[in-house]
Amino acid sequence: MRREEGTSESEADEREQHTAIAAILAAAIDSEQARDVWRLIDQAKSILLLAHERPDPDALGSALGLAHVLSPLGKECVVACADPVPANYAFLPGHESVVSRLPHQHFDLVIALDAGELGRYGALYTRYQSFFDTATILNLDHHVTSSGCGQVTIIDPASAATAELLTLLLLNREIAINLDAAKCLLAGIITDTRSFEYDATTERTLLAGSYLVGCGAIPEEIIKPYYRVKALAKARLWGIVLDRSLQSAAGGSIVWACVRRDYVREAGATADMDDGLASYLVDIDGVAFSVIFEEQDATTTKISIRTSAPHDAAAIAAAFGGGGHLRAAGAVLPMDIEAAVDRVIARIEASL
Repeated sequence: MRREEGTSESEADEREQHTAIAAILAAAIDSEQARDVWRLIDQAKSILLLAHERPDPDALGSALGLAHVLSPLGKECVVACADPVPANYAFLPGHESVVSRLPHQHFDLVIALDAGELGRYGALYTRYQSFFDTATILNLDHHVTSSGCGQVTIIDPASAATAELLTLLLLNREIAINLDAAKCLLAGIITDTRSFEYDATTERTLLAGSYLVGCGAIPEEIIKPYYRVKALAKARLWGIVLDRSLQSAAGGSIVWACVRRDYVREAGATADMDDGLASYLVDIDGVAFSVIFEEQDATTTKISIRTSAPHDAAAIAAAFGGGGHLRAAGAVLPMDIEAAVDRVIARIEASL
């Protein structure tokens, strides 16, 4: 490789390596599928990018990251999510621009990210259902349980995160990934793999992360605020939940706890502050399944499931109409929290 004037040998080597990684990742996605996706995007001027309800950094990072890429190409992008962006997601550039109500309903294209069913977009879908039911939708997701909801859909379970899939897509189409986009996409990959820990992490996942770091994204700026920094109210909530509701079964291989609405009020917390608690419990020695039961209202309960190998969280969630990953999944059950505990724990016990 010819070294550019004013470039050190080490810088030239890094640039060459960065280019080589891009070529490997670009070849890892079917080019015909990538062309179909980009044809829809290229034809659109006004684009709505959707993150699913109760968003995680992969959903929001994918939506914001793609917006950061498309805006310099002259696209008018709106990123929307039914629920507010959690306070500890401030590491995502552009997080303050996310809306929960559509400014208009005249978008040329809707890009639905990190979920394969329109119902997963929550109140956004129910509020604007007539619009979504006639809109042109591009659906990009990686969950094995997704059914797909777009005229063009790519569901790639081989990707550890939707952000990984987007990285492959953009590189295949030779679209530049700027710094803000790289930060958002790296956040999606890091958080959906728990810092490259889950067994969904592959050599390709690590290469995608490496490429985004090469674009200037810094892992510590994601990992510290997401995994290590906690609000005092969150610590209070976890303490209340664990003190009052932590239980186990099957010789300690199943552990669970309940997040009740009055616990949240007592701690001065917000509903999203149970995030991370299921992962904390699955790290207890000998645990195969951990479950957090979150009381949504008197007749609705949300569950978050985490597993250790070889147990399948998605299979349990799917039995209750939910889905997700092998090691992390969830569902919403139309029943009170006591009934949900009985049903879900019985199902898990039967699977062991």
